[in-house]
Amino acid sequence: MLHIVNLEEIHSLLLKLPKLIDRLERKDPEFVSSVRRWLTEAEEVFVNNRMPLAGNIAALRGTLDATQRGVIPAGIVFHGRATTRKIREATAADVVRHAGELISTTVQDDIARVAEAERLGHQLAALAKAKGLLSQSVPGQDRTQRLKNTWTTLTIDPDLAPGTVRLESLVGPNDALIVLDRALTAAGIG
Repeated sequence: MLHIVNLEEIHSLLLKLPKLIDRLERKDPEFVSSVRRWLTEAEEVFVNNRMPLAGNIAALRGTLDATQRGVIPAGIVFHGRATTRKIREATAADVVRHAGELISTTVQDDIARVAEAERLGHQLAALAKAKGLLSQSVPGQDRTQRLKNTWTTLTIDPDLAPGTVRLESLVGPNDALIVLDRALTAAGIG
C-alpha cells in the first residue's frame, strides 16, 4: 500500500511523459538521453518505495543502453535504412511506452483506493460541517494539533465514526489526516 506522498511522486513521474514525447516529435537530439534520465529517476523512486517494479524499469534502461552497442530490440521495425539514431529513438519511444504502461498498471489499485478515501473525506467534512463539529481556525493555533483534534471529534461522533474507521482502513492513520485536511480545505474550513 503506497502512501499518498509516494503515489504523488509516481504521478509526477508520469506527468513528465508528455514532455518526453514532445522531444521525440521535435526530433530533439537529446530525446534518448532524456528518456534514460527519466528511467533512472523512475527506478530510484521505485527502489526508495521498495517496489519490485524497479527491476522492470532497470531492464528497460538496459534495453535502451544496449542500442548504443548496436543491438536492435525484438519488435522494433523500420522503414528504410536502420540508422543508429533511428534504432535508439525507436527503442527509447518503445521503452517510454512500456514503462508508462507498467507504472500505470502497478499503481492503478492505489489510485482507486486513494480516490475512494478522498470521496469519503469530503463526505465526512461535509457531514461534520453540517453537524457543527468543525471550528474555524484560531490565529496562532497549531494546524497539526487542530487537525488531530478534529479527527478525534469525528471518531467519537456516533454518525461519523464508521466513516473515520473506513477512511483509516483505506489509507492508514497518517494519510487519513492528509485526506481530512484536504477535504476541510476544500470545504472552506482550512
